[in-house]
Amino acid sequence: MRTVLIHYRLRKYIQILKMIEWEGVLWLIALIYLFFINPYQTQHFTLCPFRNAGITFCPGCGLGRSIAFLYYGDIIASLKTHLLGIAAFILISLRITKLFFRTIHNLQSITEENYG
Repeated sequence: MRTVLIHYRLRKYIQILKMIEWEGVLWLIALIYLFFINPYQTQHFTLCPFRNAGITFCPGCGLGRSIAFLYYGDIIASLKTHLLGIAAFILISLRITKLFFRTIHNLQSITEENYG
């Protein structure tokens, strides 16, 4: 009987985990990371495959640093680093908000199925 109860609870937890929009969680973690980096530091770690391969031009390089400058309130440096940094921050924030509300709606539908 105890194993049936454990199995039932495990299935409920898995169902809840499937309802979470993990893309929004990852975007939120990325924005939090950018809040804590120092954009004024000249040498920094990069995940850019172009930069790591020695190619100097990459259309996406500087977006994260631009968002970090925005967190510091340095809008001029943000625009100089990447013109689309502010727009990217706004779009990512809107995407996180949309996914958050979708997750809330999904979790409410689960509770309505169980209790309503």
